[in-house]
Amino acid sequence: GGGGGGGPRFVLWEDAKGNPQLEGDIRWGKLKSVSRAVEKLLRSYREDVSRLLDVCRQSIVFDTVEDLTACVQAIAADQDATIVRCKNRLDPGYNSFLSAGYRDVSLNVRIHNQQSASLGLDAHVCEVLLLLKSFAEIKNEQGHKRYTAFRNARGE
Repeated sequence: GGGGGGGPRFVLWEDAKGNPQLEGDIRWGKLKSVSRAVEKLLRSYREDVSRLLDVCRQSIVFDTVEDLTACVQAIAADQDATIVRCKNRLDPGYNSFLSAGYRDVSLNVRIHNQQSASLGLDAHVCEVLLLLKSFAEIKNEQGHKRYTAFRNARGE
């Protein structure tokens, strides 16, 4: 959402839920574009579409590592969800050069319950990005353009 200072404004979901103005400010994740999906398939996955796990994605922002960790634990404990892959770019051992200094935790999650089965989506994998507010505040259009140029230079 937009704040008065030009940067993003972050609100707790428990405060936004039921508040039309705050709910309207939430930026829901968009589907990966067809052109980027095809590019990724050709550059990174040798045309293996089963490896494309982030077509549907959403970010969740946290104030603390402890809150982020509690979210990972809650998702892992959810009987309707299976974490099929975890990229922990917050790990001190992670080489942040690979992501141009950007850090987050990326979970690829499969939802398997009666509703997902009835929709034929019980094999679908989505991406949930968990990031700290300090990174989210600097993740903007200019930063994404720089990351895209970095990624393209690496051929990813």
